Amino acid sequence: MNNIFKNTWMIFIRNKEYISTIVVAPVIMLLVFSFILSFQSKVNIAIINQDHSEIGSMVEHTLNNTDLFHIIAMDLDEVNQSIIHNKIEFAVVIKSNGESIDLTKEKPIEIIKAKDSKLADYMETILNNNINAKCNNRVHDFEIRKNEVPKKGVPINNALGMVIFKMIGSCSLLAGLIIAEKRNGILNRIYMSKTKMSAYLFGRGSAFFMNLVLFIFVYFITSKIFKFDFAMKNPFNLIVVFSVLAIFTIAFGLVLSAFINDENHVWNFSVLVLLPSSILSGALFPYDAMPKTMQTIGALLPQRWIILAIETLQKGGSLVDTIVPLASVLVLSILLFIIAVNKINSLVL
Repeated sequence: MNNIFKNTWMIFIRNKEYISTIVVAPVIMLLVFSFILSFQSKVNIAIINQDHSEIGSMVEHTLNNTDLFHIIAMDLDEVNQSIIHNKIEFAVVIKSNGESIDLTKEKPIEIIKAKDSKLADYMETILNNNINAKCNNRVHDFEIRKNEVPKKGVPINNALGMVIFKMIGSCSLLAGLIIAEKRNGILNRIYMSKTKMSAYLFGRGSAFFMNLVLFIFVYFITSKIFKFDFAMKNPFNLIVVFSVLAIFTIAFGLVLSAFINDENHVWNFSVLVLLPSSILSGALFPYDAMPKTMQTIGALLPQRWIILAIETLQKGGSLVDTIVPLASVLVLSILLFIIAVNKINSLVL
């Protein structure tokens, strides 16, 4: 077992794809996707100012200077379709002759929104209250006050799905190694040496697990250096979750090596499986935005279980609260390992 572990470790270290897959790729993906997607965190809204009075100017000025919003210019007749197609969250229509409106009967602004937009309801209340106060000369400035909160870094969630996708995809290194040994007759010699196939695969998998641990620490340390926001009480819990994902990655790689006979096809086949499953699980596409049927399918996928564990931690839960999804991933990994051992045993017998 020790010799298998050492031999596998040296093989991975000498692989020309090792550094790019285990070290460089996770850092690049983390930085690129985190910073690019962080610029998409603002809420798109539209302002249609039909009033040229002081009230209209104040409302427009206030919304323009709120960090939360990105203002999109459009005509009133474009608003409904823009909301339907998720181009904007809501639109603020500032009615004409706002200063002459009787506030006891009518409001000088109208919010056009989807029925479930709580943000639009919140902003409508704030704006109307401030307009009412201004018109009654009870305040001197029109402003929205915010509670002071500590400044947060870029959310790790921006790149989380791509990192999960890349980590599982790295199983092609392990699968390619075993397939090459299978094709070259090395597995037959291992079988003839009375070494159990389960011990051989476990040794190969253990060495690759250490490589994935390096992947995890590179990801974690980079996130800490750039002060990314983990959105959880104890960020080190994320290492535990990713360690469970590493075990599944190994099991998935072993299964691929058992059923594929050409290492050149491993990556193509793994992507064929990983890409749609990552989309359905919510790793690469918002899970809540999918139809119920797709959500039902996605709920059965291991990537979804990993994401659920991370979301539980981000909602204030502890590792104990993640036992069900993480245990499910481990059970599936054990089943895949058993399948791989039996299949490879049948090939060398």
